Amino acid sequence: MFEVDQVVVQRVQTVRLAPKAEQLITQSRTDSVRFVPPTVAPPLRTLAAQNLESAVVVSDIDVRLLRVFRAVVEAGGFANAQAILNVGASTISSQMSQLETRLGYVVCHRGRGGFRLTDKGEALYRLVIEFFESVHNFEMQAGELRGGMNGQLRIGFIDNIVSDPNSPFRPAVERFRRQPRNHARLLLEVLSPQELERGLMDHRLDVAIGIFYSRLPGLSYEPLYLQRDVLVCHRDHPLAQITDEAELATALPSAHKVLRSFLGTQEFPFAGPGGQVTVASISHIEAAALMILTGDCIGFLPLHYAKTWIDTEELVVLLPHQLYRDTHFSVATRADQVRPPPALHTLMSCLRAAKVQDVSTAQVHPFISSMAA
Repeated sequence: MFEVDQVVVQRVQTVRLAPKAEQLITQSRTDSVRFVPPTVAPPLRTLAAQNLESAVVVSDIDVRLLRVFRAVVEAGGFANAQAILNVGASTISSQMSQLETRLGYVVCHRGRGGFRLTDKGEALYRLVIEFFESVHNFEMQAGELRGGMNGQLRIGFIDNIVSDPNSPFRPAVERFRRQPRNHARLLLEVLSPQELERGLMDHRLDVAIGIFYSRLPGLSYEPLYLQRDVLVCHRDHPLAQITDEAELATALPSAHKVLRSFLGTQEFPFAGPGGQVTVASISHIEAAALMILTGDCIGFLPLHYAKTWIDTEELVVLLPHQLYRDTHFSVATRADQVRPPPALHTLMSCLRAAKVQDVSTAQVHPFISSMAA
């Protein structure tokens, strides 16, 4: 106890304090502080030095190296991380070596066999995620003390939703940006539905907007709006030449199809056994449009996205009154956020205020067709 008092007093004596603080310390010394002979202090210093030798003390440089480590892991290797970090592979390799030297153990294997984390590297990655999430929470909560909205709000969403007139996302962001005392920084990422959910679970995202057919435990989903999807093909596709609806319905199951991976078998429920001919499985609408425009495939596209090609007759809608889908879009957050940061709370309020549909009572038609019966 005396040794601790000795160290505290010595530390206080080296700090320049404000006048009121100096007065308080002086009074405290007079009233209660007991000094001990200097010969008692060295053992404590020796013990502290020994503990520091075995501890990992994080510096600003280490934080930068941890960011590099995280980027490499999430990119799947050094080569893929170059574009994210905007540095060459040799620089990344050097930084990873520095990190391993600081830690005292190997975090990954790299070479001809590809990139792979060691067991300690796996454990470190989980700690890194927790560390940066704590930093993120600190920024948000420290910003709250100033009032208004501060920190960084990380938003993920699937591609090509801005042009949908039913989507409240764009007007919600506009409303959010106009909020008073808004100093929050927005980080926007376009990801697949699987990546969005994984980003929320890994604490890399605060909120996500997309199509979520699998409801993951630990996440909260709120209906946002409906998107109309139509089945289309290129004008040069053989199906575009069929005018008889019954004949067209018979030919559809065996046609080459583009499948959105996050919808699985729900994409083409009318295809019977052996009739699901999938040419490409995609996670983004842009990729689906590319395959359909090649002229060899049929697939579902959002009506608002495909409208330009439909109006110019480059794409043909197949059985528009029988085959269409109203797809649910939802906004997802982590369920454990009992008290969300002000920026997230405000964005959610803006999304609700910008809704143009009452999706709680909307009738959803995955397919309206005699073929689905």
